[in-house]
Amino acid sequence: MANSGEEERVQPGAATAASSAIPDIRLVDLEKRFGDFAAVDHIELDVAPGEFFTMLGPSGSGKTTTLRLIAGFELPDSGRVELAGEDVARRPPFERDVNTVFQDYALFPHMTVLDNVAYGLKIRKVGRRERRASAQEALEMVRLPDVGGRKPSQLSGGQRQRVALARAIVNRPRVLLLDEPLGALDLKLRENMQVELKRIQQDVGITFVYVTHDQDEALSMSDRLAVFNNGRIEQVGTPAEVYEHPANEFVAGFVGVSNVIEREGRRFTIRPEKVRILEDGEATDGLHVEDGTVVDASYVGQATRYGIALGQGGEIVVTRQNFETSHEEARMMSGRRVRVGWRQSQAYTIDRADKHPEEGA
Repeated sequence: MANSGEEERVQPGAATAASSAIPDIRLVDLEKRFGDFAAVDHIELDVAPGEFFTMLGPSGSGKTTTLRLIAGFELPDSGRVELAGEDVARRPPFERDVNTVFQDYALFPHMTVLDNVAYGLKIRKVGRRERRASAQEALEMVRLPDVGGRKPSQLSGGQRQRVALARAIVNRPRVLLLDEPLGALDLKLRENMQVELKRIQQDVGITFVYVTHDQDEALSMSDRLAVFNNGRIEQVGTPAEVYEHPANEFVAGFVGVSNVIEREGRRFTIRPEKVRILEDGEATDGLHVEDGTVVDASYVGQATRYGIALGQGGEIVVTRQNFETSHEEARMMSGRRVRVGWRQSQAYTIDRADKHPEEGA
């Protein structure tokens, strides 16, 4: 594959400023159907060089099928898959400058770790000394310099995932596709690997396209993300843009927790941490204030989540940090009449969940 966009690569973290660069990935009117079911429904998407881009959505939303279309494991019914400006939609996977990391690692159990990492270079007829040196360098990059002589069965789950990553990056592909690679790991290890993946991506400068249903994972790791739903993309933006300014009710509800409130014909969303429970006599300058009753208080250690029935109708969730609040004090809030307030500038008008911009008002 020709590297026509090589001269326009950007440094990691600068991808969002590279609007003039040829995208590493461009999806144009892409469609994939399985019978009557539209798994990918005419989506459009650009991913910039050097970007950590996440496809986020629930099961069945189309994110994994989209990844498979980019990789070449599926062929589209219509539309284009462009890599560095070239349409590769009809090319087989081995003719695309991409590698894929899967959740199940897909390591060869009979090979040593070093031979696993070097396997792709062997297929490309790279000399033994060079490929072993490159494989060792890749293992050092994922902070596993001393495991080359072991078999995959002698490694932990997190170590096997790092080996799979080393094997994928040793060829230095233009794009690395990651299909829920941390899904099999426990919470603490998954959180550690999120940090490691972001570090590795910044070190190697390869464009990462990451598929997950985990909102926290997407928000913490991504330069930008696309929220998928029913084969369509609901919103594309930076983590802050998607979280703070959800495009519609689906995004507001799926990406984190959000309150959806209707007042005087306006439907808007506001995040629980933006709402305050006001103390008696507290000044309300600049706040929209409503009365309510605490119907639930869930103490979760560092914070308490309060469910509050509003006097004007509807229910709202408020998250309050437990700077000095104990479990017993939080529990005693249930049934109490309170006032809540929020800044109108932090409440955003949204469309209903099943409405897309092209459908009009």
